[in-house]
Amino acid sequence: MKTAKPLAALAVAFSLALGVPAIAAAETATHEGHDPAALEIVLNNGAKWQGDQNMYTGMTAIRGAIAAQLAAIHGGTLAADVARQMAGEIQAHLDFMLGNCVLEPEVDEQFHVVLAQVTEGVSDLEAGNAREGAEKIVEALNAYGEHFEHPGWQALH
Repeated sequence: MKTAKPLAALAVAFSLALGVPAIAAAETATHEGHDPAALEIVLNNGAKWQGDQNMYTGMTAIRGAIAAQLAAIHGGTLAADVARQMAGEIQAHLDFMLGNCVLEPEVDEQFHVVLAQVTEGVSDLEAGNAREGAEKIVEALNAYGEHFEHPGWQALH
């Protein structure tokens, strides 16, 4: 059984590198028996957080990269080389958002919870754990849509 330690360590390292308060993560079991880390994001006094165009651009691109391979992900047929290529594409979008971040501190803190989960998924994709990595990214994308205003955003299933 996995523990929350890898994600917690990643989140702390990620947050320290970016000057963001440490991010807590906990695990929950899913219907498939996997143990992906649950994202602990809160709403802004009951409302979704307001982002910026850089966030919208990067998250739309990441969603597109995952959506293009969704059938293979669900079917368990996502090839390792395709997963690694997708990881590189997603990492480029993460780098773009981090390099162009101008979010208010409270929004930034919540957004980095999502980015930490995507980063963990990218690591899994690079390591050849295609399904696990993709599921983490899908979970992060869906949590993002539930907590951030993003015109036209649609959850992935």
